[in-house]
Amino acid sequence: MSGAAARRTRGRGPRGGGADTRGDILAAATGVFGERGYGASSVREIARRADVDPALVRHYFPTKADLFIEAVRPLHAGDPRISALATVPREELGAAIVGLFLGVWDEPEMARRLRALLASIAESDDLGPLFASVMMRDVLGGLVREDRPELRAQACGSQLVGLAMARYVVRMPAIADAPAEILAALYGPTLQRYLDGDV
Repeated sequence: MSGAAARRTRGRGPRGGGADTRGDILAAATGVFGERGYGASSVREIARRADVDPALVRHYFPTKADLFIEAVRPLHAGDPRISALATVPREELGAAIVGLFLGVWDEPEMARRLRALLASIAESDDLGPLFASVMMRDVLGGLVREDRPELRAQACGSQLVGLAMARYVVRMPAIADAPAEILAALYGPTLQRYLDGDV
């Protein structure tokens, strides 16, 4: 048996304590989803690329939708950039949120993931609500005022998704070419109203 074949065989069984199986699966999923999109990607192909059994993929990610969201989402709970928002003066939080998201999305790899995410959400009934619930839980839900928090968080999310579509997918020239600080100043007051204003 060749060395490569042996590695493939070992990869599909139990792994040593130092192996990052979940990370390997996510890396493979990011590549496959980026190349093929959500609909044309399969768990079997992702497992093959990660060198694991498909059952192991399902152990970590019960559905393909769960795996997709985790692989391409721009921010995770516990990200220090989210934690840093707690130090921003409350009246500047709307602009800070826009600046944070643009800073993440403007990274070339993240922009590629974002385009895949938005295109896939448009073609699947399952992904939109799942992505929204994850982002509301991990990012926006903890930043809004306590009265009507779900409405406030989803209103903020709608602005951010609309901005992402205009800047990265449709590429409206004035929005696509504007510096992030200009867009933060433009969109920030709207998000601030959703965060703290009367609804």
